[in-house]
Amino acid sequence: MSPLMGRPSLEGPHLTGRALLLLIALLLAAAPTSQLLAGTSWLVLTLTGAAPVILGGIVLRHLLSRTVLVPLLQLGLILVLMLVVEKAQGLAPWSEGPVAVLASQPEVLRLGVQELASGLPPLVLGAPGTVIIVVLVALLALLLDLLYLDLGWHTPTALLLMGTVLVPALQQPSGGAWWQVAAPVAAGAAVLAVRTVHGDPRYLEGDRRPQAGPVPTPGRTLGAAVLCVALVAAGAPVLGAALPQLVPPRIALNVDVLNRWQDPDTPQLGPVMIDDDVSVRRSLLEQSDTEVLRYTTTAEDPSYLRLRTLNRFDGETFHAGDGEEPDLASSFSDARDDGRAVSDGTGDLEETDVEVMSLGGDRLPMPENVREVSSPTPALERALTLRPVDGEAELEFVPEGLTGQQYTVLSEPRSSTPEQLRAVTPAAASAPFDTGYTDRAEVPQVAADLAEQLVQDAGAENGFDAAVAFQDYFRTAFAYSLTVNTPPGEDPLESFLEDRIGYCEQFASTFALMMTAQGYPTRVVIGFTAGDSDGDERTVSARNAHAWPEVWFGPEHGWVQFEPTPAAANNGVRTPEVTDLSASEEDVETPETTPDTPTADEESASSEEGTTEEQSSASTEEDETAEQGPSPQTVQRIEWGTVSVLGLGALLTAAAAAVVLVIRRRRIRHREERWATLGGGAGERGAGDGGSGEPAAESGGGPSRTASDGSVAALEAERLRRVAGELAWSELTHELEVRATAIRWLGLTGAWGRPPTRLAMDPALPPHRAVEQLLERIAEGTPEVTAEDRAAAARLADAYTAAAYAAPLPAAARTTGHDGARATPAGTAARGDAETAPAEERLQHPLRHDADRIVGLIRTAR
Repeated sequence: MSPLMGRPSLEGPHLTGRALLLLIALLLAAAPTSQLLAGTSWLVLTLTGAAPVILGGIVLRHLLSRTVLVPLLQLGLILVLMLVVEKAQGLAPWSEGPVAVLASQPEVLRLGVQELASGLPPLVLGAPGTVIIVVLVALLALLLDLLYLDLGWHTPTALLLMGTVLVPALQQPSGGAWWQVAAPVAAGAAVLAVRTVHGDPRYLEGDRRPQAGPVPTPGRTLGAAVLCVALVAAGAPVLGAALPQLVPPRIALNVDVLNRWQDPDTPQLGPVMIDDDVSVRRSLLEQSDTEVLRYTTTAEDPSYLRLRTLNRFDGETFHAGDGEEPDLASSFSDARDDGRAVSDGTGDLEETDVEVMSLGGDRLPMPENVREVSSPTPALERALTLRPVDGEAELEFVPEGLTGQQYTVLSEPRSSTPEQLRAVTPAAASAPFDTGYTDRAEVPQVAADLAEQLVQDAGAENGFDAAVAFQDYFRTAFAYSLTVNTPPGEDPLESFLEDRIGYCEQFASTFALMMTAQGYPTRVVIGFTAGDSDGDERTVSARNAHAWPEVWFGPEHGWVQFEPTPAAANNGVRTPEVTDLSASEEDVETPETTPDTPTADEESASSEEGTTEEQSSASTEEDETAEQGPSPQTVQRIEWGTVSVLGLGALLTAAAAAVVLVIRRRRIRHREERWATLGGGAGERGAGDGGSGEPAAESGGGPSRTASDGSVAALEAERLRRVAGELAWSELTHELEVRATAIRWLGLTGAWGRPPTRLAMDPALPPHRAVEQLLERIAEGTPEVTAEDRAAAARLADAYTAAAYAAPLPAAARTTGHDGARATPAGTAARGDAETAPAEERLQHPLRHDADRIVGLIRTAR
């Protein structure tokens, strides 16, 4: 723990207590995620991810003296936890060795991201999604553990915990229960209370922030807090209505959240492949619960409600043509007003009673296969015109408006079977091409090629099976999103097919083009799904707005509805009954009459047939599984984006740590080299001062030579003392500058209310007075300044005073021995020996120890 932060490291029960409080707070803060995850999985996964990190941190801090290693080892714990969860979920191929386990991690990440991106809350997590959630929780626990226990940043920790209230808002704009808000608030309050109400005196020692420690006047503080809460509670209802209101929430889908991360500004909606005058995309984006209409019906399975029919594609969008109805032969799906069923023996007509609650425009919502429309309002009946081929109910001017209008519709249920529809050939269904419907030649090549490929893959031999294959392809291999945008300059159809993400209008339009390419006229219908049950009634809101395709199967069957939009649209979409019947027929095995005792050849053929069918079935299941969710390109972009960000962060962290380590080692090495040049001074100072009082050993020169050598040694020792004084003084000045810079930069983070004591030596004062003033400032806080500290500071001041203000020393004299050789001063020889000696054997100048003592005081002062 850095002393500059003003907080000593936690120890003993104080560490354990706060760590356990953090774990409980994290569990409370996870309460809002219960809106996103099914059952109690939110609590189990949070405990699984957070407990090993926080409890492991307690153990590591008790075992290690260097707390800087704790977060690194906790990262190792997270890695082990991830592998254990993968083993428990059956994901890690341990039987194939550790290399295979490591190689499987990108695939686990891809599957986990795909599961979370394509799921709808409340989510029932599979194995990959479970691993991703546990790892994310563990990383969050590590971040909070570092902020709260190591750095002591209570306010950021509390804000992060309380901020979890906002997480479900991305997916569940309607909000949740009261306890899902109260729990994170309680978690943040508990963290803040530890700092302000139940502060530990030992932990707070030396911490001079105004919010640290017990409150001086708890009664007054509590009263002020209660008053503030009461004012907010009383003023919120009054001021809330006057403040600007938030726009209606956008649709809550995971893919859209990822798109917002990629581009927070969200550009204007791009091409939609549907005439914008009738597009339902914007209504769906508003995600409004405005009730459009209510109705009762005798139909067991109510149909979609039609508003507009679009039968022309101009190369970019579908539209309704020139407004004139195509001239087609009478068909089963035509809207009629004679009250009679077209098919014999189909039973009674279905009756639907509608009341419009909030709807504008010049069309009334109608079920399929209308046979009669009536209203108790004469004006509405006079304004109403049925368009037989389009199936629309067109309105002229209605003086009273549509809101509140009531009408009754009789409709005929469809009796066509899959086998009947399979029998319709393209030649029998080509009539609409001659009346203005989009022709095969007008279909973009990319849609025609895809249609041909899917027909071949599915082995479809008729139009109905091709339509079912297209429907299944879109519902299983594509994701649903309303806010997906076509990149500038790109074709919306090609972009949709490449990204495999879109909304109902894109699914309906592309399906229509692909069926048209197969020779079956297809149009797009705009309207509403069947709505939601509300007792005996059904209610339709704006979120039920929808687009779907209809395929022409000749006059006998008319226009038949299909549903390519995935269920993730969550607006009431469902597959048509006729395609459900088709799937049921394929599941039924037709019994064959076989001999009681088959021959060997028959047994062999039967065995081969069964094996082939099983392999084909398994292959189909694998293909469907592989095609589910977003496209591989989209998942790959998300995966590589996540990995790149994490990898870049790790590289930057490692690079920063390496740079700091290199700089630190370089400074230490340079400092050691500077002091090493003064190492011999330890001996010379003793000689110059008389040392131990013993005379120097005589050499051949006699007493005069000994006296001369002693004088030279004394001068060299004093010179070294002055140089050491300047070096030590520069180190003290540099340490004070580093401390001031650290306080200034850390203060910008808001890590404290009031920064630690600022220390400095006034250059205008004499050295003795400047260092005494420094020690007095340090003594005001911690640590305690001892007599040894003051003596060391005095020696440094003496040496620096001599270096800065004393007269210069004379040049060191060199003497000649009896043999004529030049004699080197003893100090120089000793210093040379010190420089060449190993680091652990070098003599240290006495002022080096004094400088280390004062630098230590500066670093620990608070």
